Amino acid sequence: MAGPTFEEWIFHLGLQQIHDPHFDKPVYRKPSFGELALSAEIEKKISTSLRNARDRRKIPRSKLAPMLGLSDQVYNRYENAVSRLTVSRLLHICEVLQISPVEILYPVAPHLWGDAESEAEVRKSIIDKLELFDGPTLTAILGFLQHLQIKPMENGHDQGAAQTAP
Repeated sequence: MAGPTFEEWIFHLGLQQIHDPHFDKPVYRKPSFGELALSAEIEKKISTSLRNARDRRKIPRSKLAPMLGLSDQVYNRYENAVSRLTVSRLLHICEVLQISPVEILYPVAPHLWGDAESEAEVRKSIIDKLELFDGPTLTAILGFLQHLQIKPMENGHDQGAAQTAP
């Protein structure tokens, strides 16, 4: 038993092949609500999202950079999409700015939060509201949610469940 083919996995996961000049080989991505952004565009959107998050917190770059162990010039490269953020750097920035990674990533790839723009916006709004609750309230909300029926997806798997082989 060889299992599903590569093409079957691509179909099952709902991916689309794109040709990104930053990669030597084709890559496969989940379709977006509009045109799929290539890696350079994604980096620009991340840098804008990062700058917006810092601006909302009213923290000057000159104060944030040293909190991250960086010079102002190095941090500036992240906000101007000259340097790519690593996941660990992104997490550190989120810790210092006291924000969720969702605040940085949602504007870049809202299609990861739902199959339609309206669904993604609702899911993001729910996440934003949940972040405002204290621990006991979150525990109560979780208890309520656990009693709700989860709507089955078209392929027979529950929403939110990890996708399994086709």
